[in-house]
Amino acid sequence: MRMAKSTGRTRPVIKDVAKLAGVSAPTVSRYLNGTVNVAEDKCERIAKAISQLGYEPNIVARALSNREMDSVVVFAANPSAFSTSETNHGVEAAARRRRFLLNIVSLDESDMESVEARVRMGLSIRPAGVIVYEYDRAGIAALEHIPKDMPMVVVGGSFGDGDYQIINAERDGGRWMTMHLLDLGHRTVFHVGRPAGPTANTRTNGWRDALEERGIAAPDPIIVPDDDLDESVKAGRVLGRRDEVTAIFADNDEIAVAVIRGLREVGRRVPDDVSVVGFDDRNFGAMWNPALTSYTQNFLDMGERSFRMLFERIQAKRTGDGMPPSQVEVVQGEPCLRASERAYDGGEAL
Repeated sequence: MRMAKSTGRTRPVIKDVAKLAGVSAPTVSRYLNGTVNVAEDKCERIAKAISQLGYEPNIVARALSNREMDSVVVFAANPSAFSTSETNHGVEAAARRRRFLLNIVSLDESDMESVEARVRMGLSIRPAGVIVYEYDRAGIAALEHIPKDMPMVVVGGSFGDGDYQIINAERDGGRWMTMHLLDLGHRTVFHVGRPAGPTANTRTNGWRDALEERGIAAPDPIIVPDDDLDESVKAGRVLGRRDEVTAIFADNDEIAVAVIRGLREVGRRVPDDVSVVGFDDRNFGAMWNPALTSYTQNFLDMGERSFRMLFERIQAKRTGDGMPPSQVEVVQGEPCLRASERAYDGGEAL
């Protein structure tokens, strides 16, 4: 029986790119690695050749020569959380543009003793650098086990937790949302929040900042467990039974809609009787009735920036150049004003 002759096309290699671009194979290699500056006209020809041929670098072969993979590892707890998921998307998009692989190693917040082993596992694939999300205690613990010479960027946390850090302006956002309600005429703002995190950069602290700035004693916040929306509904009922409650700042959009349900169950209307605002600007908020006023944190941008910052460190290490100076970038969010709050004149909503 005769074997059919293969008509499959051979995968292009670096020599094919060099031939089409009219340069040497080592020049293409330097272009891909970014280890030495390549003339702009050659860069353009190489990029065009790569696109025409559909060339994909063999990252395994490059790892054998570089002793590290063209990849980065993200260490993060609670991968299903909105903040973590959106940040991951940003890191992956930026890494893909640089032809880097992204590996995500999940940390278990409920098993802190496993953090060190998980970090060792992530480092065992010899990544070029790591990104640690300091959104929780597990992220903070992971920082203790990263080698000092490993290029690293910290995402989140408090100012100064890392020499290279991307921080979300979460506390500023909480302050802004509270000030917004006060500026509408409300005498105070009540808060339904989550358990305190490991850092001071929280929206709850921003709520306190705003009230203190206006000389208003902060009422006791109602703290609800993470992911327990039934407790948030109960909080809405409790607050709804108090006539002095006219404005509520909820720690996130899920809590906000649950609080609104609780308010309605005891006969309070939103925003006619009580103004309610959330945080994070989840896509369902705009579809809620009333459309929920919220605050977006730009987690996607945080992820993209963190990879770009890390890539600069990776390149500096590979070329032997001095590391870039310490950097702390603050990513500002922005309010999304809709229809869940109204001006208040001291007697009723206007």
